[in-house]
Amino acid sequence: MGHNVRAVFFDAGYTLLCMEPDQRTNFLRSCADLGVFVDESRLDEAVSRADVLFGLRDFGDRPVPFSRQAIDDFWIRYHRVLLATCAIDPASESRAESVYRRFLARLGWRVYAEVPALLSQLRSRGVALGVISNWTGDLSDVLRGVELQEQFDVVLDSALFGFEKPRAEIFREAVRRAGVPPHHTLHVGDSPEHDVEGALAFGMQAALLDRDDRFPGYARAPRLRRLDEILTLL
Repeated sequence: MGHNVRAVFFDAGYTLLCMEPDQRTNFLRSCADLGVFVDESRLDEAVSRADVLFGLRDFGDRPVPFSRQAIDDFWIRYHRVLLATCAIDPASESRAESVYRRFLARLGWRVYAEVPALLSQLRSRGVALGVISNWTGDLSDVLRGVELQEQFDVVLDSALFGFEKPRAEIFREAVRRAGVPPHHTLHVGDSPEHDVEGALAFGMQAALLDRDDRFPGYARAPRLRRLDEILTLL
């Protein structure tokens, strides 16, 4: 890496912004609101099991049409796994949709503290900025709500585009919109498989944001603990 980076793309969730309240707190409060009792000692296990659903998915070579129902069905399934693992009453698994809807109603987002200053610095250097995210169709609305939307030249929400990371199609569309060749771009995200490997396979530069030191041995790309550490790579 060096001074050849002319565009920087970011993942959204847990890169630019995170849930507010956090997932664990929101889930527990949503369950409490509905009278669903949870064994908190099993919640970490439940999240680990449910997160398997975020694994790499191959829908073929045609874009997947946007479907609010399909997105809801995924998250209901996710909450069913959570409840099947940590709900005290096994019958609570059947209340997954109600818990998900309550979770969604409570859900907010906050921007990581270093993000606004970082984006300003990159913009002052003439670097094009973009977001490439496996999201649920409302990414632009979320970014607008946290006052980030206008910072970006490109925003790609996988649910609307039809292809998810790490598919080449979504990275190709991002660099096309930015008007910058892949080898002059840097993509940063918190997933080795979706963000780093996908970007590298397409010919982009990449960095892994590892805020919680989950991937200490990862060496395929620079590993960052804060997002503004990318300035050392430019």
